[in-house]
Amino acid sequence: MKRLAAALVLCLFATVAGAETGFGEFEGVPGGEFLDGPDGKLFRLSRDFVYRDPSGLVWTAPAGEVVDGASIPKPFRILVGYPFSGKYLNAAIIHDYYCCAKNREYHTTHHTFWLGMRAAGVEQDVADTMWAAVRMFGPDIWSVDPAASAPVPCRSDPREFAGVYEQSTPETKAKAVAKFTAIARTLKTTRGRVLDVVAGALLAPRTPEAEAHLEFLNKAIASGFDVPADKVGLMSGITQAEIEAARSTSEPIAPWVKGQIPEIDAFMTEQSLRYPMPSFVEGQVFAPYVSNGPTGYKVKNFPVEFLTNGTLEKRF
Repeated sequence: MKRLAAALVLCLFATVAGAETGFGEFEGVPGGEFLDGPDGKLFRLSRDFVYRDPSGLVWTAPAGEVVDGASIPKPFRILVGYPFSGKYLNAAIIHDYYCCAKNREYHTTHHTFWLGMRAAGVEQDVADTMWAAVRMFGPDIWSVDPAASAPVPCRSDPREFAGVYEQSTPETKAKAVAKFTAIARTLKTTRGRVLDVVAGALLAPRTPEAEAHLEFLNKAIASGFDVPADKVGLMSGITQAEIEAARSTSEPIAPWVKGQIPEIDAFMTEQSLRYPMPSFVEGQVFAPYVSNGPTGYKVKNFPVEFLTNGTLEKRF
């Protein structure tokens, strides 16, 4: 717990510093049009769209680029929101282009996505959840070729972007959903202070430990979760009843309930944080199922359409 406290001091200092220098800014608004693609909505830029990060580095998605938010697989959008809705649009356009172009460093590209969301007013815990999603399910780590010049549009078929999740078996997808659902619950419960609990240790988001953990989870998905169970961390299913409750309350995911995870209970007490208001399903407090490791998570534990075509994300 002391190690987390030290990490959190650094994380909170970085957050305060970011507030002083800003999270960067977008130049104007994106111009273009939404299109119907083979797997969902696309957005085609009619002019360059620019984001300037806090260090002054310019990130440009060029006119003619077609972006689709593909770095976040459809089933996870019910947990974090549709990439092209509301406050996500600007950051999603920049991030989507650079994930395809790969002409900026990998970790910096994902951190810029987080900065862009914060610049657009996205709450920290939600931005951290989106950041975790692209780190866990996005493209593999790339090496930058300074001589490379990305074509415009960078790709003509969004399906070329298929990541490790889309290439997985249904059973592996079920375990991946259970893992990410737990991460989303933990970030929401702790107001973005804790990403995961692994073997009793709490991991703060956007730290080297968090980066290593998310890379491990990406490899775990690629291997069908043929990894040591004690290194996976918390997992949680998502039920049809919870999804229906989310539709009526505009809350995409329920937080943990006090008493479910001792390590989080202790952390909340030490940090003088209050648990969020619990979600109610059929008039009762909804306590999400939680386990350590992937054992027991099957396709049958999830709404079928949630794992296959992502139709439930249309709510957001």
